[in-house]
Amino acid sequence: MPDKVRFYGFTGSNSVYTGRLLLEHKGLEYRFVKLPPAAHAFILLALGFPTMGAPALKIGGRRVSGTRWIARALDELYPDDPLFPADAELRREVQRAERWGEELQNATRRTFYSAARRDRDAFMSVLGSGRGPVRRAGLRLMSPIIIRLATGVHRASDDAAREDIELLPERLDQIDAWIAAGVLNGESLNAADYQIAVNVSALLLCDDFIPFVDGRPAAELARRVAPDYVGHLDPVVPDEWMAELRTAYARSAAGAGAVAPAPNGTSVADSDATRVASLMRASL
Repeated sequence: MPDKVRFYGFTGSNSVYTGRLLLEHKGLEYRFVKLPPAAHAFILLALGFPTMGAPALKIGGRRVSGTRWIARALDELYPDDPLFPADAELRREVQRAERWGEELQNATRRTFYSAARRDRDAFMSVLGSGRGPVRRAGLRLMSPIIIRLATGVHRASDDAAREDIELLPERLDQIDAWIAAGVLNGESLNAADYQIAVNVSALLLCDDFIPFVDGRPAAELARRVAPDYVGHLDPVVPDEWMAELRTAYARSAAGAGAVAPAPNGTSVADSDATRVASLMRASL
């Protein structure tokens, strides 16, 4: 084990939460270097990381940025308790779900910053968690700038957030299909579980989305993997967006059956679910 494992990020970030769970999966001791939101980008570049994105990991003389690349570095350095299955076909399924989960991560960010522009308390309840009174006061003072910068970096316009909210039922259907197929929420958690579940937990912080998420297999996965996401968002989504969400949810429920929608327009059928589930059992 390297003398120093340093993990860089800030509390309240969905991707940073994912990175911490990946380290804990491997049972690694590490130092969490807490950085200020927004300023973290310049600090990470100054420290020699390849991108300005959090989380970032310094381990074994390497600098790694981003949850997907952290997962691969951890499996390379610490093969025990792998984050990816040994079976080649099942591994591809998990990697596909993990890549898709990164877009879910981005969608969750866009939705959050759209909400934060409407309710500063929502921003503080998530990003202010784990900070002392002085740092919380400083964060609140800087919050308009941070929200504006994050909106630009993550392309979190109202139009993008509105589309993400309308796509929520379809995305939840996809998560449930992967759970049924054994790609997610198996006996041993994998990189895609951590990538996806944290963002479902983030959705469960929002009163607007709880009725659409709670009670689904996706919510069970979220509570298993990431039960302690801190924060609370009061109803803040505009009424017309919620009307579109309810329509999309009804359309999704009406079409639910043996085939669940996939993000590329294809489908995950029952036969595929059986095949992948058998691969999962064989790899355990």
